[in-house]
Amino acid sequence: MNNNFSEERDGIQRRLLLLLRENFELPFVRIKPIKKMVWQASTKNQHWILKEFSTLSLFARQVSFTEELKKNGFTQTYSIHPKPIILSDRVFGLIQFIEAGAGGNINYQHRPDIKDVFLLLQAYHHATSTISNTVREQMPVFEQINKWKKRLTDFRQTLSLYTQHPLRSQLSYFADLGDWALDKMQKQASFFTEEPRCIIHGDVASHNFIRDKKNRLWLIDFDLIALAPAHIDYLQLSNRILPHLNWEVERLFSFQPIQPFKTKAAFITALVYPTDIFREWLHFTRSHSLEQKRRWPMMETLLLKQFKQRMKFNKEIMKKVESL
Repeated sequence: MNNNFSEERDGIQRRLLLLLRENFELPFVRIKPIKKMVWQASTKNQHWILKEFSTLSLFARQVSFTEELKKNGFTQTYSIHPKPIILSDRVFGLIQFIEAGAGGNINYQHRPDIKDVFLLLQAYHHATSTISNTVREQMPVFEQINKWKKRLTDFRQTLSLYTQHPLRSQLSYFADLGDWALDKMQKQASFFTEEPRCIIHGDVASHNFIRDKKNRLWLIDFDLIALAPAHIDYLQLSNRILPHLNWEVERLFSFQPIQPFKTKAAFITALVYPTDIFREWLHFTRSHSLEQKRRWPMMETLLLKQFKQRMKFNKEIMKKVESL
């Protein structure tokens, strides 16, 4: 590890530990990094999460939002201490630690886990649908189509730099799918902004759900919350679980919360948009060479492993969309 980086990391950890002791009436004894911008801070018998926020306003938004969530009956998330820590121009917040049980990691390969995540999201959306106007006014409006337009544009720009890539034909196929889906989605744009709106979570990756020692499921990380119809979260979750369902339409729509969308042309059209491919490919191309080498087996698997199943799924959905 680079010595300068180690000294910088250790230095900020020491300063953060000192600030924790000064600002909170808790005998903190150590702090260790968990991932970028996130640390675990501990007393002798308690753990907390210390997280860096990009701005003070984002920190304040999440504090008021989580407080309102609990007032509205959604208790399966953490509390954030209302007092921030300011270090130079950096903002940190102290968050309740949720201890995972032995099987605490949610796995989208397991149907019971998917079912529980859908049900928890339903309860979360219900709680946020009646949240106060004061909190709602702090929220950005989620723009699904614009977000995916930009992602497709960025993806196509990278293809001009990878004209001789061994997987060029697969990459071009996915770019064409993106064009087809966006064209159809724009003709049904109101579906992606329609009322009633709740506050969507915006990042329903499996690591944002924790199962504790009592088998209770918790929802964490509200960095991407925004105003949108609830089905935006369901669409993102569908995109994340489809690879684990072998891209089988009937298996996807066997989950009760999304059954009403089985005949909604806009929803099933959006399932064709290869958001996972674009997201991971852009992350790959923007990484340094050593990181690219490390990530390449994952990219190869993503692009090739289920290519035939995915093609079959897309053809089935595209045919269905044309008939609706």
